[in-house]
Amino acid sequence: MANGKLRAGVIGLGLGSNHAYAYDQSSQYDLVGVSEISSTVVDSFWDKAKISKGSIPVYDDYKQMIEKENLDVVSVTIPDHLHTAPVCDASNMGVKGIFCEKPLCINLEDADLIVETVEKNGTKMAVDHTRSFVPNYQMSRKSIRNGEIGGLTRIIAHMGGTRAMLFRNGTHIVDLINFFADADPVWVLAVHEQGFEDYGTEYKGEGGKDPALDPGSTLIIEYANGVRAILNSAKKTLSLYEIDLIGPNGRIYCTDKGVTRWLTENNKYEGTPVLDESFTSPGYPEFFGDSLIPAVDELADVVINDVETSSPVRRARHTLEIMIGALRSQAGGNVKIDLPLPR
Repeated sequence: MANGKLRAGVIGLGLGSNHAYAYDQSSQYDLVGVSEISSTVVDSFWDKAKISKGSIPVYDDYKQMIEKENLDVVSVTIPDHLHTAPVCDASNMGVKGIFCEKPLCINLEDADLIVETVEKNGTKMAVDHTRSFVPNYQMSRKSIRNGEIGGLTRIIAHMGGTRAMLFRNGTHIVDLINFFADADPVWVLAVHEQGFEDYGTEYKGEGGKDPALDPGSTLIIEYANGVRAILNSAKKTLSLYEIDLIGPNGRIYCTDKGVTRWLTENNKYEGTPVLDESFTSPGYPEFFGDSLIPAVDELADVVINDVETSSPVRRARHTLEIMIGALRSQAGGNVKIDLPLPR
């Protein structure tokens, strides 16, 4: 850390171009290095990140970057099945904060290794389930935590379109359900879309680029605090992403565009809902990189002031466990799978 700023780097420059942009735009960081093994990806990186070509060093060895640039914080944005080694290496090399792309990884053995490593080393870590940092979703959770809808009891979520894939994009909405449920999941039941009935118990998405390798699925998830969630992710539907949060005294409906809230008349338990026109907040910004500026700013606060992250690694592990539990549910004949899964 120099001049009051954290030294940041990025591993992987595809999606990582957005991370680099966020660090470069944030007043909390100096972006001092990036790492990528593909020259083609490097060539396209500068324009995507809106950074002057050649203004920061590019490494083909991320360990060399971490050591030479004395990084305080690093983003890991390479394909999901490759996250474990760079996350653990960065933690073991003394990096203070890690921002990892989603999903955390693709199996629980790797997830446990990541959690064990960062906790042993005292490394601060956040996972890029991006909606955890977007204003309308944060405002909605605050409302729920403040008891304004009388306590959350049900969550109904929809994800539609070609990319309605359980792991690749579904990790976002499963984690968002966890974000609002605010408790440990205790069981999951799943029914995959037609054509994926015999998908099996291991994720075979090969990096998540092909929807034909990753099922849409309907999930029911129960939480330790009694919250129950229903997720409908379906291809061959219109493109949508929405979540409905329901309690006895109100309802909050969120999309990436904004939020709407209803409260019951006179705060009556199980009363008639009335639109609350005062409850508004912006959603996702137009450029994805802008959505990551609040995330990296928060990570700086986590590293410097030891505050809690909005997207912790243990919740990301729960998200992965739910998705793996969903695969096991389908393989077992759409049975309820108790969580946590046996180690």
